[in-house]
This record gives sequence, C-alpha cells and structure tokens, in this order.
Amino acid sequence: MNQTFKKETFRDDYTFSNSPEAVKRFPFPFHEDEYMYSVNIEPHVKTAVGSITEFTFDIDEHYVAECEDKAITLANDPQRYLCLPHMMDAQWDTLELMMESMSNDYPEQFNLTKEGDNWTWVNKPLGITTKFVFGDESSLPMEPLEYIGRQVQGDWVMLDQRDNNLFADGAIVTSQADWSLAIDVGMSWQEWHGPVPIANEIGVFDRALKSLLNLQ
Repeated sequence: MNQTFKKETFRDDYTFSNSPEAVKRFPFPFHEDEYMYSVNIEPHVKTAVGSITEFTFDIDEHYVAECEDKAITLANDPQRYLCLPHMMDAQWDTLELMMESMSNDYPEQFNLTKEGDNWTWVNKPLGITTKFVFGDESSLPMEPLEYIGRQVQGDWVMLDQRDNNLFADGAIVTSQADWSLAIDVGMSWQEWHGPVPIANEIGVFDRALKSLLNLQ
C-alpha cells in the first residue's frame, strides 16, 4: 500500500476534506433518493483493488488524523472507552484479529512479530513500537481493546451473547451521536437501541437481533 496520509484536523480550525480519490472510492449505499432504517447484514467479502472493502480493515488517507483526534477525545473523556471485566478474552481476540489483518494487508505500514506469546507490534504511521506478552494485560500500556482501538479508524462495540440476546459489554467510541457509552455499557440490545425513533416501532432492531443471533 502506497498510502499518503493527510495532515488535517477535525476540530477548532477543522481542515478535514476528502480528496477526489477518496470520494470516488466511498461506498455510497443508496440506490434511491429515500432512506429508511433497514437490516443489511452482509458477509465481508474482499473486493476490487483500491476499493473500501479490499481488505478486512480499511486504512485511508485520514488514518493518522483520525487516530490523533481519537487520542484527544479519549484524553478529554476517558469514559469513551469502557469494557466490563468478563470481556477480557474478547479484547485479546479483537487485538489479535486487528493486528494480524493490518500487518497482512498493509505490510509497508504495520508489522506483527510473534515468538510464542512474546509479540512485537510496529505501527509506522503512528510511530508506535510495542513489545508485549499476549494474554498479559500488564505488558500493555492500557487494556487490549483500548490499545488497538486507538489505532484503527471508526468506533468499535463488542457484543456479548447470552440469554438469547446481545449486550454492549465493551466499546471504544469517540464519534458517536446522541448516546453515551458511560450510560449504555452493559445494556441489552433492546435497551441500547430503545431511544431510536421509528425503527423500533417498525421492528427493525428486532429483525437485526434475530439475524445477528443466527450468524455462525
């Protein structure tokens, strides 16, 4: 990947903009001029070279600036990252998935070296090199989900499945609208989505939950 990262901001002077190339590769999903909440769960199939779904995790021209802005938000409001204690194994699973995917898909930018449980992670765009013991929380500067969540674009919520339901038991969210992780962490699927208008009345979230619970 020969990626150039833009130097830009998302606050104060707000210099964010999309290049023509970024606009062309944006996955515009709407085939009509009307929009309605719906359930749209699809397998992540890798597609054409240069597309937004070419790799498991997309790294684009905004990567460095977004990660820098995420760090500012977390410094100002640490509760944008929260995870319940029983989700620690899931945190390590998430870290492994993201590190392996990024190092395999973008070897010029990321590198993961394993010697048994002794791992070394190199993130060249952010200038990060960390040696740690996989599974040993004390060997990282913060919990695994927060550590790797600061190095990927977007917000991430981990759902725990139990009692035929899904629970938002861990997340790193710095760009959400109109909801608070500090309030919602640990909530069931219905509690979490309860305030959303219209969609609940027409059964969108019930159908989404049913679909997610049937995934293998």
